[in-house]
Amino acid sequence: MVALGTPLGHGAIAGAVASPTPALVHQQEVVTLNASGGATLGLTVTAIPSATLRVTLFPPVITRGALEGVVAGHSPGVAAIASTPAVPLRCARHDSATLTLTLTTTRRAAVPTCDGARPRLRLACAPGHCDGVYPLRLVLDQDATHTVWWSLVTIRSRSGVTPVSVALIETLSRVDLAHPLRTADALRAIARAPTTPLTLSADYGALGPIILGEDRSAPGPTDVAAALSRALASGEHRAVDAPPAETDFAALAAHHLDTQVLQQVNLSSNLLRTLTGRYVDGPVLLSGPIAPAGLAALARAGETRVVLAEDALAAAPSATLTWGTPFRVTGVAGALALATDGPLSALLLGDARSAGLRTALVLGTLDFLHFEAPNAPAPRAVVLAAPLSATSPTLIDDLTVGLGHDPFVRTTTLTPLFDARLVGADGAPVTRALKPVAASTWSGRNVASLLTVIGEVNSFAQAVRSGPVATALRVAVAGAEQVGAAQQRQGAIDRAQAALDAQLGLVSIDESTITLAGPGTALPVTIHSRTGYRLAAVVHVSAEGLAFPRGSAVAVNLNAPTVSVDVPTARATASSVTLQVTLTTPNGDLELARSAVQVRIAGTSIVGYLLSALSLLVLAWWWWRTTRRRPVGRHAR
Repeated sequence: MVALGTPLGHGAIAGAVASPTPALVHQQEVVTLNASGGATLGLTVTAIPSATLRVTLFPPVITRGALEGVVAGHSPGVAAIASTPAVPLRCARHDSATLTLTLTTTRRAAVPTCDGARPRLRLACAPGHCDGVYPLRLVLDQDATHTVWWSLVTIRSRSGVTPVSVALIETLSRVDLAHPLRTADALRAIARAPTTPLTLSADYGALGPIILGEDRSAPGPTDVAAALSRALASGEHRAVDAPPAETDFAALAAHHLDTQVLQQVNLSSNLLRTLTGRYVDGPVLLSGPIAPAGLAALARAGETRVVLAEDALAAAPSATLTWGTPFRVTGVAGALALATDGPLSALLLGDARSAGLRTALVLGTLDFLHFEAPNAPAPRAVVLAAPLSATSPTLIDDLTVGLGHDPFVRTTTLTPLFDARLVGADGAPVTRALKPVAASTWSGRNVASLLTVIGEVNSFAQAVRSGPVATALRVAVAGAEQVGAAQQRQGAIDRAQAALDAQLGLVSIDESTITLAGPGTALPVTIHSRTGYRLAAVVHVSAEGLAFPRGSAVAVNLNAPTVSVDVPTARATASSVTLQVTLTTPNGDLELARSAVQVRIAGTSIVGYLLSALSLLVLAWWWWRTTRRRPVGRHAR
């Protein structure tokens, strides 16, 4: 029996008497018939004691179309096989009531309960032949409120089934940061299920702001960072790369920016490792449309295992009977793909239905997929993906517990599902085609300016020795490599360039005049840095009339607001020179600062030499005169 969930949206307003909002808090999703063909089904609803509940059971669904109609809240269009009367919920306590129904294949007597008698639903099947997923209609009448819920219940009488593998992916993107507290709550719910295999994906659009702490006035990013680390603390929880859905892989490849194709993937994994210490698994989650050329570029970069959004394919596998195995993509060499289940993934998203009801619908659908081919010779898999901010913590709690108790499913991470031996298994297509994707237009200016800023940011990143500024710049550049109009893209490229220029503006060379005592004196060059982080650089000097015997380039570590570096000098041919000072990154590809500094040299002239010689002659003459006038000793008298 699955543990009960927490009621959603119920409770009275303080100071007022109000009926609880009707909600299906929990439903037992799978019931197992005993040898005599009997079982019990537990339900918990938010209700008041005067409310009544009527339960109606319909024949098991045999097509996914009929099942999806029930999931959408529609009648299956067939006659019911059993129904209870309107049962008074006199056992309601604290705005909720638990009702236990008896399922039986025989005419058994009702079991007394506090409601008078336990309601019975008689199955129209022989013992041992009742397996399937049954639509369930629940009608709650409370005061003047008439609420109808459509749910699913799986009935099991046989054992030894081969479960369907289920990979659940919770995604983190920049959209989720708009709801940081909700996202953090969902991550904490994942952390509460350490023994359930789950997968988290995160793109750099979300990880960058979390690491940079863009909004330090709000606790949200901090909460998300801490919750993400806790969610990945379990070895059963894995992470995968997930570039933003708008990434224009095809255009990057077309303009020979193959290194940026790999950067789009590696950036997320590097940021995740910085934030949590966890490495990502091999598969890459692609949540948006992608052209064959873009997928081929990823394959050439070594990313050969991808999870595609179902709506990126020309034909949705979930609408067929041949789903659940990896496949090749038409026109793309080397890539092995799986597709998410679109309808099931959508069911995870928040809506007006309670978490308990949606859990029953998700598990019922998964069980139905098992019953579509219960004896399939090869294992099949279902991949679900949903944003963290749109998945309620209660749903995650209920779903992880329900998955752990459902005999028809087995939770797994993504990597084991990419078995090339399963391509074409169970009659599934070996290849599937992608939907056509309109190519975006990149202007010549787009390409040229992007190449420039990529080179400059890469050079600057090599110089940075501390702080997240290199991360911020790389995220800005990657964010410009998206689909869209050329003008819009140019604006993003220009913003990335402006962000780099702003960092360069924090470094300057002191232009104060330098006075040297003479040739051979060290030349002091002073550099000011307002960056707040350590930066490695190289000082380059040149001046006509001034030689540098140990070289004109000196490495410097900018680890303080003011740093001075001494450049040894040699002979000088003038008493004043203009020194050209350039500060570059260690590889010399990017100029950090440039300045012209006036240098005065206290040298010697011909007049100086004559005056010095005359002074020596005067000193010698004085010494000679002094010696000649010394008094005669006593012995001479």
